[in-house]
Amino acid sequence: RFYQEVFTEGKQEGDKSARLRIARSLLDIIQDDRVLAQHTGLTELEIQQLRKEK
Repeated sequence: RFYQEVFTEGKQEGDKSARLRIARSLLDIIQDDRVLAQHTGLTELEIQQLRKEK
């Protein structure tokens, strides 16, 4: 059970990392934070924070 939880948590972190990487690459192409959030599975707040970091 422990290994299953660790694996699931690791997979979720990897998925989030991939979504963040994709969102960063699309920041210049998609200007609407809501649309970008919908297509990447991130929140609008996360998209706004990525724009500030840029």
